[in-house]
Amino acid sequence: MNWLPTYPYHRIKEDIRKRIHIGEWQGSSRLPSSRNLAESYQSSVNTIEKAIKELCGEGLLTRDNRRGTYLAAGGLSSVSPSRSGSGLIAASVIGIGNPLWGAALRGIEEVLQPKGYQLMSSSDNSSLDKLESFVASAIARQVEGIILSPIHGGQDELRSRQLYERLSASGIPVIFLDRRVWDSDIPFVTSDNASGAYSLTKLLLAKGHRRIAFVRNSDLSTFYERLLGMRQAFIEAGVPFETDYDLCIPTRFENFECEFEGFVSRLANALGTMRYTAVFAANDQIAEAALAALERLGRRVPDEMSLVTYDAQGVNGKLRLDITGANQPFYDMGRSAALQLMHAAEGKQPIAVAGHICKADIHYGSSVREAKIE
Repeated sequence: MNWLPTYPYHRIKEDIRKRIHIGEWQGSSRLPSSRNLAESYQSSVNTIEKAIKELCGEGLLTRDNRRGTYLAAGGLSSVSPSRSGSGLIAASVIGIGNPLWGAALRGIEEVLQPKGYQLMSSSDNSSLDKLESFVASAIARQVEGIILSPIHGGQDELRSRQLYERLSASGIPVIFLDRRVWDSDIPFVTSDNASGAYSLTKLLLAKGHRRIAFVRNSDLSTFYERLLGMRQAFIEAGVPFETDYDLCIPTRFENFECEFEGFVSRLANALGTMRYTAVFAANDQIAEAALAALERLGRRVPDEMSLVTYDAQGVNGKLRLDITGANQPFYDMGRSAALQLMHAAEGKQPIAVAGHICKADIHYGSSVREAKIE
């Protein structure tokens, strides 16, 4: 996978920080050599060195060129002494391997570090078991705030709801990142999904497309907001929105990597049966599946089918393409969530805004052309 080059370094740095904080190395312990760390993380020595250098700059580690890397004296006391509490903020994202979520974590970390907080980060990869374990650990360690991305419940809807109710009752400030839970009062930070989808749909309509398949795999709040934006563009254009334009192909998991081939087959069947001229993919993984389905049907993009997507930078970066789509400001979303959480954790003010919207950018690529009118 051709992810952005900054991700492995960021993951390694955060994992070393977490291992320091939980006490894997104590006192004046010496850390494993950079070569040994590189082998354990399956990374390069240069990447390890960069992570260690920055952790030294933050005061967590100290470096002796001849003797090795050690815990810095008082390194774990870098949390502001004027504040009581654990000094920990927990953040869980859907897929830490995805550079988009990595950007959100970097935004969170940029807010936390100057204030002396430590970030306890995790990736649940859409596993409710992992998220439940992470939340239980965060509560047990008395974190001062939690940022997490809710998992679409699917067959585990009841478990998801119980987890969110437990969070609400914990007394710990919590903010949802990227999506919301409709009947929950937990605040959230997301992007302007409806507005971005509206702009992309207007572009397709202006090119003469009328039969546009909005492809999704779940009932995520973000998908419904994007569908709402699409519908609004149809209404303003005076074009009827038919029920088969909302093409939902359910999967067991939100991240359907293990179900990818089956999803592609079902999508290819739907696109081959209906006379769509364009596809609006609800996110980058669905865009990748749509490309595979269209290739299976022998329909080229954009000559025989136009394609737009949300999170265009994800699929474009991975497959080195130039698909038109909306790019969510994950870095800004992470910063916004962290800033709101800091105010609540430090007792300055409660989280006052139920939802904060960050502006998405539209990337105009080369995947849209005039519709062929038959």
